[in-house]
Amino acid sequence: MVLHKWCGNNTELIEVSENHNFSDSSEIKLLGVYWNPKHDCFSFRVKIDLHELNTKRDVLSTIARIYDPLGLLGPVVAKAKIFLQKLWMLKIDWTDLLPDTINREWRQFVESLQVVNDININRCIVVEQPEVIELHGFSDASQSAYGAVVYCKSITSDGKMLVHLIASKSRVAPTKQTTIPRLELCAAVLLAKLVHRVKQALKLNVTNTFLWSDSMIVLSWIRKESYQLKTFVANRIATIQEMTSSEQWRYVATEDNPADFVSRGMDSLKLKTCELWWNGPKFLMSNQYPQRQIPVAVIKDPGELKNCSDFSNFFS
Repeated sequence: MVLHKWCGNNTELIEVSENHNFSDSSEIKLLGVYWNPKHDCFSFRVKIDLHELNTKRDVLSTIARIYDPLGLLGPVVAKAKIFLQKLWMLKIDWTDLLPDTINREWRQFVESLQVVNDININRCIVVEQPEVIELHGFSDASQSAYGAVVYCKSITSDGKMLVHLIASKSRVAPTKQTTIPRLELCAAVLLAKLVHRVKQALKLNVTNTFLWSDSMIVLSWIRKESYQLKTFVANRIATIQEMTSSEQWRYVATEDNPADFVSRGMDSLKLKTCELWWNGPKFLMSNQYPQRQIPVAVIKDPGELKNCSDFSNFFS
């Protein structure tokens, strides 16, 4: 196969190359995402059609235009997924007009979606000649959705530091009612799989991996053997333990958890200026990470507690 399209961000390479005609375009489309070679950053180009009245088909058509394979716009995509699930639960037909309140909510989302075109993300995720490379993954869940997000932290020998967003994944919560701890567990499984894939794709010499959750119940489950737990929990804990070690999992406060945005969704207008999403929690820029003791005893899922005394013990 003869390659016929070439582009690069190194001016010296482009100037000395005689065998290949490098494109001088300031922006090219790469796997559905736009890349600016000059500034070496990714951007998005979402074409929006505003309608006074919308159908479910219009909603799906707009959502399909948000192509984000890495999940860099995870909170925006998650909000779109949650909205579409709401339409399914209302049993609205493809050609039916949305109810007024739902239509106004959708119009607000679409209008803010145009801000996505102003977001630029640097392609390089590590500093030059890093001495330490750490992966930090966060998971979270709500009644609407659950998700995971991964960051790369790199440090040079002279102390220069960079924390950069790598990827995220989100899933809408099942329509069948379930407990938050079980959804948090599903988010932890999603994070374990995402970190595993990130390691395989990056092929970097990762020094340490830290996995963060704000669910003390899930963290206590991870520290137990799967056979000690009930089937639903045991199967997922076994998956987590195959890909990660219990020592990698730590507790993070909800206000410092960027995965909270993936589990609840966010408008692109807020996402553009959200420091917690793009750079992770502030404690990543230091060498001291939060430490909180995780209970050795297995904390039960509130949905499995049998009587009032169990609830009093759980919250005491």
